[in-house]
This record gives sequence, C-alpha cells and structure tokens, in this order.
Amino acid sequence: MLSERVDNLLPLQNFVPRLKRHPMGLMQFNVPLIDQYDPQVLDTAYISGIEGVPWAGRIERTDNGFEIERVVDESGRLSVVWPNREYGVSVLTTASLRCQTEPYWLPVELARGTLHRVRHRAFDWQRLGLKLSEAFNLLVDDSIRYFIDAIMLQSSSPYMACQKAQQSIEASVSASRILCRSFMAQAIQFRVQQERQLSTLLGLQLDHGRRWQTDAVTVREAFNSVVVAPSWHRIEADADRIGYEVFDEQIKWAKQQNVRIVGGPLVSLQPHAVQNWMYMLNNFDSLYQGACQFIQRTVERYRGQVSIWNVGAGLNGPNDLGLTDEQTLQLAVGLIQTARRADPRTPVLITMDMPWGEYLGKRVNAISPLHFSDALLRADLGLSGIALELNLNYSPGGSLPRDLIDVSDLIDHWSILGVPIVACMTAPSSLENDANAFGKYRMVSNWKAPESEVDVNATLIAPSPEQYALETIQMLLAKQNVHGIFWSQHSDRDKHVYSNAGLVDANGNPRPLLEGIQQLRSRFGQ
Repeated sequence: MLSERVDNLLPLQNFVPRLKRHPMGLMQFNVPLIDQYDPQVLDTAYISGIEGVPWAGRIERTDNGFEIERVVDESGRLSVVWPNREYGVSVLTTASLRCQTEPYWLPVELARGTLHRVRHRAFDWQRLGLKLSEAFNLLVDDSIRYFIDAIMLQSSSPYMACQKAQQSIEASVSASRILCRSFMAQAIQFRVQQERQLSTLLGLQLDHGRRWQTDAVTVREAFNSVVVAPSWHRIEADADRIGYEVFDEQIKWAKQQNVRIVGGPLVSLQPHAVQNWMYMLNNFDSLYQGACQFIQRTVERYRGQVSIWNVGAGLNGPNDLGLTDEQTLQLAVGLIQTARRADPRTPVLITMDMPWGEYLGKRVNAISPLHFSDALLRADLGLSGIALELNLNYSPGGSLPRDLIDVSDLIDHWSILGVPIVACMTAPSSLENDANAFGKYRMVSNWKAPESEVDVNATLIAPSPEQYALETIQMLLAKQNVHGIFWSQHSDRDKHVYSNAGLVDANGNPRPLLEGIQQLRSRFGQ
C-alpha cells in the first residue's frame, strides 16, 4: 500500500537527540571575508550523498566560517551558493569530504569539486561524440594550474591559497559554460536531424489579470502551447473572487489560436497559493474532500478542450498548512485519481517543487522529490509524467541559481523514473526591485557577497539574467526526455508572484528573452 511505502521512506528517530549521540557528523569550513557574505548565503549550504540527496543538518556560524552538524558521519559533498564572474552567484559543490576535526578551507574544496565536475562531464560527453573547443581546453589547463598553486600554498599561506582557488573556480566555471554551449548546439542539431522539427512543447502560462489578452497577442508567436491555470485558490478565493469566466475566455482564445492547452496546476500548496480560508478547514479530511471536489468540477468543465492536466503543485515540499508527508502523498493520490475518473483519456501530470531537494537540508523526516514521485508512479494511478518546477534564483521556496551542468544532471537524474519530464520554469530577467511582486521569493543574486577581483579570460562577458534563462531553455531542449517547457509567468504589469520573471515587463513591453524564445521556436520548433 502507498501508506506503507511512505512509512518506509520516513526516518524513525528524531533529529535533535541523534545529534547529541553522533558528534562525528560534523564538518567545519573556513571562509575568508566571512563578514562580507549575506547570512542567507551560508543558509543555502547543505551536504549530500552520492545520489545528490541532501541530508538534514544544522548550520552554525563560527569565528572563521561555519559548521554543519548531521545525524550521520558519512562522507559527503557540500553545496553552497558562491560568487563567480560567469553567473554572479551559482551553486558550487565540493568533491566528497570526510568528517574530520580540522576545518576545510571552503574555496579550495569548491575549486577541487568544480574542476573535477567539469572534467568528468567533458569526459562523459566526449564518449557520446562531443567535440571540445580549444578555448575549453585552455581554461581547464588554467584551472588545474591555479588549483595546484592553491594546494601548494594551503599550509603556509591559506589566504593566498584561497585566492588561487577562486582563480581556479573562475576558470572552471567559464570552461563549463563553453562545454555546455558545445553540448547544447550538438545535441539539438542531432535531435533536428532525427525529428526535423523538435516535438518539445514550448508554452506560456497565461496571466489572469485584466490585460491578459493584450499581452497574449504580444507573445503568441513564441509558443506552440499555453497553460491555463484555473487553480483552486483563484476560483474559490474569499476576496477578489475571479470565478471561471476568465479561464473560459482563455480556453476559447487558445482554441482560436490552434495551440495545445495545458490545464493547471489545479491545486497548489505553494506559499503564494495558500489562502486564509484554507487554514479554516477543520481537518485534513475537509481539505482533501474540498480539493478533490474542485478537481472533479474543473476537469469535467473543460474535458475535451485540454490536452494535458496538471493536477497539483507544492505538495512535496514544506507547506504552510502543516501537512505531513503522508498526508500530502494521500492528497496527491486523490487528485490524480479524481482527474483520471473525470477525464480518462487526457494525460495527467503532477508538479514537483524544488526538484534538487534543497529543502531537505533543513527538514527532518522529509521525502525527497524523486522518492515522492516514485511512490506515486509505483502506485499505478495512471500518472503520465512529472513536471519539475524550476523557479531558478529564488529563495526560499524556489531553486537556487544553478549552472547548465546542474540543469543537465537534474534532467538525467529524473529520467530514471522512465516517464516524460516537463519543465515549468521562471527566472528573473532583471535584478532590480519589483514593486508588483507579492510572492515570498527573494532573488538570490541580490544577496551580498564579495566581488571577485579575478580577471580570468576577460573577453568572456558574464551573461545577463535573460541570457542565463535562454541558455537554460536551450539545455532543456537538448534533452530528448523533456517533452515540454512552460514559462510560468506571463507579465509583470499586474500583481505577480516572481520578481521580474514576466516576458512582458511592468510597462507592457516585451523583454528580450521573449525574442530569444521566438527565435528558438522558429529555428527548431513546430
């Protein structure tokens, strides 16, 4: 039974007493200029095992850096947001580290891990036929030279060693971007040779504000599908009640444009979607029954007009309603089964938030996103695929900024489930303040960190936020098992969730990212 599977996934002991009995699960890190980092940067740190699943741990600041205490004393890899010239900030990961009494110098270990990762990924892709550029090889050679200098200086002059380590990081990250660009170009070209036109759906979630249709005309040429989201929290809100009318209009408009329609997510427990009236439901049974009744009513209303149903989002991560993992799994099962009964012929998806599982580093007795999905698929409910919520560069509640190798590895990792993957994506196009954003998500790139003084290959210019988003879309297009890429925020003109993530800016002008997506579709899409 599903409940038995959930019980097997949950640790049985409480975190705090186990910490007292296992002091060996401690890793310490020295960080130069620690006072110049935003405290939130250190809060992003977590340690993961060989499968990349974070362990729960407690982070504490020390005089020279920080320490992480875990319930296990196994070796692991530390991941943390770290500044670099290519991306501003992005998650970097060390090689596998053992627990020891002496602290590690964090820049040196990040340099080691970043260099290892880029060389390992280059070797893997070369075996698949990837041709590497001379620029890539030169940068890797530079990174190796800087890293050797860092190792040689670590005992006698640790601060100078950290400077050399940062130079190694800069060279490795620049090399990884060149590597990924080569992979994306060659992989997409291979797909085009096989398919002529890529079958991947490119979609946009339509806004529900009063100017949605005006903005929709602006973006029409860039997409072959649209996402219409008649969500529970919008349809049955106490205040500013919308009802189904605007979504009826959007369905009608999409049919006139002859594009595929994705419906949902229908029920969301994401922080911005939890309404006051949800807290007033007496118990979990009331929430469960209300959500399933809404799913049935909505699916029956639009049956035969929607190509794909996305029944839920925000179920696997932390939720403001205080539901347990077993309750959210039970709710997910109910949503899927209800949608299948109401519309047996249309594929059903469910969305996994924070698919890298960063929240596991702060939560005890939590199920990883992959295990949550695996439990649903093994229950044989008729689930057709998994949607991954990639709200990049937003925290808490979103995903930390990731480089292209991390995005590639994520898709490869989730492919072990053997079902189609859909990416629901946002990322900021600007780091400026956004007065219309009401979500609880802060842009990580705005956190304070020391600026790098390293000038490695100065001819390379760090990408703008929009270029980063476009390259991420290209990496997703390069993956054959990604069946759809849906941009989750239409416009920034009215109130919206994510800062500066709309394809139409606050003044109603299309952002350059929209033109980039349109060019991708004209070159490769349907």
